[in-house]
Amino acid sequence: MKPLISVLIPVHNRQELITRCLDSVLAQTIDDIEIIVVDDGSTDATRKAVRGVQDRRIKIIELPTNCGVSVAR
Repeated sequence: MKPLISVLIPVHNRQELITRCLDSVLAQTIDDIEIIVVDDGSTDATRKAVRGVQDRRIKIIELPTNCGVSVAR
């Protein structure tokens, strides 16, 4: 069954903020969500930070190079 709500988070080089962002979404009162993080070719530890948040509702799509927010969305 598909989740009721999909949250799309395009991100580029925001290792210092992505965990806070994910924690905020996960703290919402509705559980029927999926979180899709699109890493837009980050060169810092953004991907590692996303993988560090253990929740089955989080999916990460990794773009090999920075394509811009329009492509990431």
